[in-house]
Amino acid sequence: MAAFAADLNELLVEIYRNIQILEESELKKSRLNLSIGEIHMIELIAKAGGGMTVTEIANKLKVTRPSVTVAVNKLVQKGYCEKQRREDDGRAVAVALTKAGRKVEAFHARCHRNMIREVSDDLTENEKAELLRTMSRINTYFRTKI
Repeated sequence: MAAFAADLNELLVEIYRNIQILEESELKKSRLNLSIGEIHMIELIAKAGGGMTVTEIANKLKVTRPSVTVAVNKLVQKGYCEKQRREDDGRAVAVALTKAGRKVEAFHARCHRNMIREVSDDLTENEKAELLRTMSRINTYFRTKI
């Protein structure tokens, strides 16, 4: 069992690191003036559709509101996000993507689709299902710890 634990630990760490390296490499090739953290914030805002408040972003990313405020202000300055009053609550300000931000998110999503396609191309349907079940169990564990 100790060998299994060591192998699993090494594999999880290596996968995490390799995904980061791959994303950073694609980002450098694209010549976008963005960090991985900024790309992931853009991805989160895109998934929300109509925008998110700083508090909502901070809660989802599990970081402080001040750090999100700084990051959002940078993204606004770079032209990827804009701040808008919420229609349902005029006091609240939502962060939404600009056209440039939506283009960046499309690029990022394309990179992920390519990565997943290349990882799974030679898997059978049963292997794909088992991989999803196993990854889901791993993710559930991590979600309960944060």
